[in-house]
Amino acid sequence: MGATQTAFLLEFTEAFLKKAPNASWAGGQARANTASLLTHQAGRRGGLYNKAERFELGDLTTTFNGHKIVIEFESKQVPISNLLKYWPYLRGELSSKPDCPVIICHFSDWWSYGIYRDLWQWTLDQMQQDPKCLQSVSGCQFDHGGHDLSIRDSSINQSIEWILSRVASAA
Repeated sequence: MGATQTAFLLEFTEAFLKKAPNASWAGGQARANTASLLTHQAGRRGGLYNKAERFELGDLTTTFNGHKIVIEFESKQVPISNLLKYWPYLRGELSSKPDCPVIICHFSDWWSYGIYRDLWQWTLDQMQQDPKCLQSVSGCQFDHGGHDLSIRDSSINQSIEWILSRVASAA
């Protein structure tokens, strides 16, 4: 994890805990926060598969009021794979399966091409319509502001309000 990402995730956690002090955030590459997909041997040089290969399911996560909340942080543009990996997870096709609705907040630098964020939204819309998903998913993208601390602070606060409103509307 880079210094920018670490600083951002600490700021997010501190801000969230001010509004919801009972949340317990975790994340990273720990086994409890990762999942694997069945191997596609043709996609491996020599057919070799590393059993330790896994997807990280969020840079930061918590289960809060019956929802799995996922925070993803990208230093630049949004790579679609960081949303797409949740689709087999939601369908129960990874080694880990969701046991409650999932809320995804994806932070990226909005100086990048908007088409990446458009593709992210389109993919989320398709996931939400998939009848094979075991749990519902809500998602929203936010501008982390790069080095602009006022944008970052505003986006963190907007995301927290969005999360809390999603959780409240489901109650």
